[in-house]
Amino acid sequence: MRRESEGGGAAAAAGGEGDGDDLLSQMIQTLLREADTPPKEVEGVSEEFCDVLDRVPRTSLKESQTCPICNNPFLEDEYPLVVRLPCHSTHLFDLDCIRPWLRLRGTCPLDRTDFAKQEREKAEARRKKPVEDDEEEWDGMYG
Repeated sequence: MRRESEGGGAAAAAGGEGDGDDLLSQMIQTLLREADTPPKEVEGVSEEFCDVLDRVPRTSLKESQTCPICNNPFLEDEYPLVVRLPCHSTHLFDLDCIRPWLRLRGTCPLDRTDFAKQEREKAEARRKKPVEDDEEEWDGMYG
């Protein structure tokens, strides 16, 4: 890879070719800067969410069904790992395709149902739930 300080002027003088190189260099520099400061929180779902997705048995799959992400027929694999997303009964995916998507984005690729948001809301509700006392209240009936 050529750096901007190494012969950038010669490529620009050759006509139009330097513009593409400059753009590519700028894009690479931008990506490198962003890589130095990754997001503090990943927006996707937890690993546990992916682990508990409903598995679809091979016997219920049709020859024409394909993964919407990789477009490979499910039955092409001898032992397919097909999962159903909770948003819709027809949203079937190869587990190997949908796991990275969900971990990074947390949404259904087809209808954009936000599972990560639902997961965060459930966790927040669990944290805010008042702690119940195991002992029953004394009602004064027995003395």
